[in-house]
Amino acid sequence: MSFIPPNEKIIEKKICRISGQEFFVTDRDLEFYDKISPLFAGQKYLIPSPALCPDERQRRRLAFRNERKLYHRKCDKTGNQIISIYSPDKPFTVYDQKVWWSDDWSPFDYSSDFDFSRPFFEQFRELMEKVPLLSLNAWNNENSEYVQQTWYSKNCYLIFASDYCQDCYYVDHAFQSKNCIDCTETKDCEYCMNCIDIVNSYNLCESEFCKNCRDCRYIFDCENCHNCILCSWLRNKKFCIQNEQYTEFEYRKKRENF
Repeated sequence: MSFIPPNEKIIEKKICRISGQEFFVTDRDLEFYDKISPLFAGQKYLIPSPALCPDERQRRRLAFRNERKLYHRKCDKTGNQIISIYSPDKPFTVYDQKVWWSDDWSPFDYSSDFDFSRPFFEQFRELMEKVPLLSLNAWNNENSEYVQQTWYSKNCYLIFASDYCQDCYYVDHAFQSKNCIDCTETKDCEYCMNCIDIVNSYNLCESEFCKNCRDCRYIFDCENCHNCILCSWLRNKKFCIQNEQYTEFEYRKKRENF
């Protein structure tokens, strides 16, 4: 069942034709559809209320974008084997990055007149399949062929939406980071593994939402901490285990048991 924001009135109850779940259309939804409905020759063509629940509509929006899957296929211009975000079974025209950015082809060669006797989306699909697409969105990388939406990175493998990284593997949204593995949302980090949303940290493992931390394991929402294990919500602490303070000697002795 979809969430109803406060101060909104339910106008329609519907069943999603994909998931079978019940969802609601509110007065604010209808106001939005009325606002974005197109106007042609002074006549407004109202957008109908949705037939799919919010989750299914979100899946359709995200299905249009591929960020984390790479494929081998051939460049449709040169015939060379390339790495691309488009799988070889797709009907699109895909060019290697160097070819796409070159002057070896002209976009004017793919122009076409609009036929008002045919549906718009049918012609739009034909245009999408015909106009060359960029195989990858990657720029100025060194020894980092298997990356997407990544710039100025070196010795990286399967990293996405990142820049200025070095020796990183399986990371997403990493910036100015080095030697990080299996992380997402890292900035100015080094030697971190299995972490989420960490900033300016060193040697963290299995940690989330941390800033300016080092040599920690399994910490959550900590700042300016070092040598902590299994801690949460700490600030400016060191040698803590499960949020309990220890001396350095006690901490290192207990750490041996982990």
